Amino acid sequence: MMTSSRHLRVAVIGCLLAAGTTLGAAPSSKRRRGEDDSKKTKLPHHSFTTPLEYRSLLDDWVVSGSSLFERDRLLIYPGVPGLAGFAWNKWSMLTNDFEVIFQVRFSGEKDVSKTPDDQSFSFWYIHENMTAVYNETAVIKAESWSAGMQQQGFTFAGGRAKFDGFGTMFSTSGASRKPTMSFIANDGSKELDFKRDVPSVNAKDIDFRNTLNPATVKIRVKPDSIEGFLKQSPSLAWNECFKITPTTPVRAGGFMGFTAWSGSGQVPDLVSITEIEVNNFDDTSIGEEMQDVSAQIQNAYREMLTDEHRHFLDQKSQTEHLSRLVSMLQEHIDTTKPAEEKLIQQVQVLTGRLHKLGEQCRELKQETHLLLGEPHATHNNHAAGVKAMREEIVGLRRIFVKDSATARQKLDSVSKNIQEVKTRQASQSGGGTEKLLQIAKQTETLEKTVWKRGSQMTWMMLILLLAIGGIGFLMWNRMYYYEKKHFI
Repeated sequence: MMTSSRHLRVAVIGCLLAAGTTLGAAPSSKRRRGEDDSKKTKLPHHSFTTPLEYRSLLDDWVVSGSSLFERDRLLIYPGVPGLAGFAWNKWSMLTNDFEVIFQVRFSGEKDVSKTPDDQSFSFWYIHENMTAVYNETAVIKAESWSAGMQQQGFTFAGGRAKFDGFGTMFSTSGASRKPTMSFIANDGSKELDFKRDVPSVNAKDIDFRNTLNPATVKIRVKPDSIEGFLKQSPSLAWNECFKITPTTPVRAGGFMGFTAWSGSGQVPDLVSITEIEVNNFDDTSIGEEMQDVSAQIQNAYREMLTDEHRHFLDQKSQTEHLSRLVSMLQEHIDTTKPAEEKLIQQVQVLTGRLHKLGEQCRELKQETHLLLGEPHATHNNHAAGVKAMREEIVGLRRIFVKDSATARQKLDSVSKNIQEVKTRQASQSGGGTEKLLQIAKQTETLEKTVWKRGSQMTWMMLILLLAIGGIGFLMWNRMYYYEKKHFI
């Protein structure tokens, strides 16, 4: 979403510059000094700067071998011999009037003779999509990385030995072992060799290694010329390294990238890129495909740039141009509105999480103050608090270790007892059933005996009651007889 807005902003600026052209007169054919800078437009899909976000960069770049995106740099290769660096942009450049400025750092042994003489780092502009022809899977499956690269023709300092385009190579080869910057070109008809063709005949000796700041390289490409500059620090002046007039005009539609080979034998330099800025100077070309906007917006922008009447003769034509620009902006707003709403929701969620994190940090800070003392406490008090806390932690650890050993002994004892019970039960399991049957029979016999004795006791109780009743009746009858005899 951010890339899309940035790219559209570039388009709008270009159109506004066109709309702001002097009214009623065609532009002068004379170019003033510094006028190029006012016309340049940055190509965001070919550029990057720190801090790097590899997820978005991998939409535009293919890195392989020893190369990888880190937070603060694009690592080309570390200080390890036998490694190949590969970083190519996926999108073609739709202009032949551009400049590439990149910052590169070479860090290694101070004595260049202690580094491999075949290590190199190169920038390329080639009319072939290397990201499409390069097969990383085949390289991985090969006997070695070097063998896999050779099978695909990448034998020239980590790049293609046979190509249609040009580039600049940084190396320390040759008899003098001086750091040199060479211009390399090929029309696709011959196969280049590092030992034979590097350094080139127009190479310039310039020390780009172990600089205080990353060395800055500028490649200025025009249809009829190619220039290369280098400076060891941003505050220093540019050093012109080459100026080439090609036999045929430079064509648009090429692909840019970087390759490298760390050399063999000795410990090589560590090579990394911290920033790349690619600018388009052709105000009739969009410079690169606008991958993150609709095709209709892209076509409208291209038509406005290539319109032969873009240098307006009256206010009517200028108004029409601005109306087209407003329509393009409105369409872009309508297209990106759902994505913006989603982004706002994500920001709100992140805001809530950050608020919660802040509360937890404040709580942790307060707990730390309670544990270690107030923040304004003296150093001695703080040291004493830390020492006391350390002693308490050690004491707790000893207690835990002691309790753990005691608990382990108890568990072992319980486990042993359980095992003995299981063994005893297993040894007695054969006669257990017979004893249960015998107990059941005895229980049944006991129940019968109890029931029988209960019946006997009941009958005896009835007989005893009848006997007592009979005796009582006889005694009453006798007493009645005596009373009747003596008193009546």
